Amino acid sequence: MSVKNNKVIQTVSGWVAVEILFQCVIIGFWQLFQLALRRLWRGHRRKLSKNVPPVELAVDTSIGIHCYIIVQGVKYHYVETGPKNGQLVLILGDAPDIGNLWVPSWSSVVQRLAENGYHVVTLDLRGTGGSESGDRCDLSPPKAVEELAALLQALEVSENSPAIVIGFGIGGMLTWYLVHCQGAMIHKFIVVGAPHPNLYWQHPPAAFCHRSLHFIQWPHFPERWLAEMETRDGARWSRSRARDWSGALNYVRGAAWYRIHPDHKARPRGLLMGTKDNAAQLVASAQHCITPAIRLVTKPEPGDKSLPPHVIDFIVGRKKQVDEAPRGLVTRVLDAVADKGREFTARLALPANA
Repeated sequence: MSVKNNKVIQTVSGWVAVEILFQCVIIGFWQLFQLALRRLWRGHRRKLSKNVPPVELAVDTSIGIHCYIIVQGVKYHYVETGPKNGQLVLILGDAPDIGNLWVPSWSSVVQRLAENGYHVVTLDLRGTGGSESGDRCDLSPPKAVEELAALLQALEVSENSPAIVIGFGIGGMLTWYLVHCQGAMIHKFIVVGAPHPNLYWQHPPAAFCHRSLHFIQWPHFPERWLAEMETRDGARWSRSRARDWSGALNYVRGAAWYRIHPDHKARPRGLLMGTKDNAAQLVASAQHCITPAIRLVTKPEPGDKSLPPHVIDFIVGRKKQVDEAPRGLVTRVLDAVADKGREFTARLALPANA
C-alpha cells in the first residue's frame, strides 16, 4: 500500500505551516546571530581543507559483504551479514555517519544475529557512506518511506516474510515512518534515541538539533556551521565537511513538514530505547504503538555496552537452560497467573491508550 493512498503521513499545512515558517525565519535568524557572536568572541578560525585526512573510507570485508543496489534510480550501499535465506534484519544508522555501527560492542550484536540465522543488512542512509545523497525533497518522509519499502521488497520482504528494523537517531526517525506506513512488512522494530515524528518540536529528532531546529531549516548556513563546529572540536573526519551534513540535515528539514495521523498506531511490536533523561519522551512516543516496550540505557548509540543484551533478548529471545527440570501442572498454572499479573502491572505503567 502506497504512502499517498493510506494517508498515514500528513503534510503540515494551513496556518500551522505559516506559523512554523514564520518561526523558522525569526527564531532562525536570532539563532544565527547568536552563533555568529559566539564565533567572533572565540576568535574561531576555520581549518584549511589540507588538514583533512585524505583517506575517507576503508572497506572492511570481515564485517560482511559490501553491496550496492539501485532503488528507484537511487544508489544505496549496504553491508550484509548472515545467511540470505534467514529473516531480514534491516539496520538504519544515524546521520551523519561516524562509523560507530562497527564498534566491537555492536559488531558482536550483528555477529550474534547472523549466528542465529538472521540475514542482517546494515544500510547507509542517503548522504552517508557509499549511498547517493539528495536534496530536501528527495529526503522527505514520503519519498524516504517509498524507497525503503522498495528496498525491502527487493530483499524479498513481504507480508508473509516480514522484516525486523533497527534504527538509530535519524535512522530511528525513518523507522517510525516505515512502521506506520508499511507495518504489514515489519515483524518487530527497535528505535534507539529517536522520538516519534509527531513530537518533532517538543523533542528534536537528533542531538545536534537541540536549540537550533529553526535555524536548520535555513539553506547552506547550517551545513557550514556544523562542519566548522565539529572541526574545531577535533571530531572525526566524517563530520568535518559541510557535504557530510547535507543528508542528515535534509532528513531533519523534511520531517518538520510531515506528521503521522494522530489516530494511527504502529502495529508491530516495538522496543524504544533511551536514557533516563529522555524517559518522558519515551513514554510519549510509546503512545503511538499498540505493543510498546521501553528500556533505559546509558547512551542511545551502538557503542553503549548496555544496549546489546536488550537487542538480542528482544529479537532472539532467551534460550531455555538445558538442565531445566520438567515443570508440573501446578507450576505451569502458577507461572501463567504470574505472567498475567506482570502484564497487568506493565499496562498500569503507561496510559490506557498506549
